[in-house]
Amino acid sequence: MVEIIDDLQEIIKIIVEIIVIIIMIYVGYQVLRAIFGGTWTTENIIIAGMGIILTGMFVIVGFLINQGHQIGEMKGKLEEHVRKHK
Repeated sequence: MVEIIDDLQEIIKIIVEIIVIIIMIYVGYQVLRAIFGGTWTTENIIIAGMGIILTGMFVIVGFLINQGHQIGEMKGKLEEHVRKHK
């Protein structure tokens, strides 16, 4: 069951990373269009950039939650090991 959840989390992580990359490419394209006389206004570019930053924050938070979970598992196993060998 845990393996299925880990696989699902990995798939979701990959999908989010792909979406972030696509959005970054699109925003980069719009920035180039704005530089060379395109249609996007400065406000729209700033809003899109903030969206990319917020998406990155969600990815970082997910990573930190996963790291906390892993550290908690290691800490529990370490305590169990120390109790066994006292």
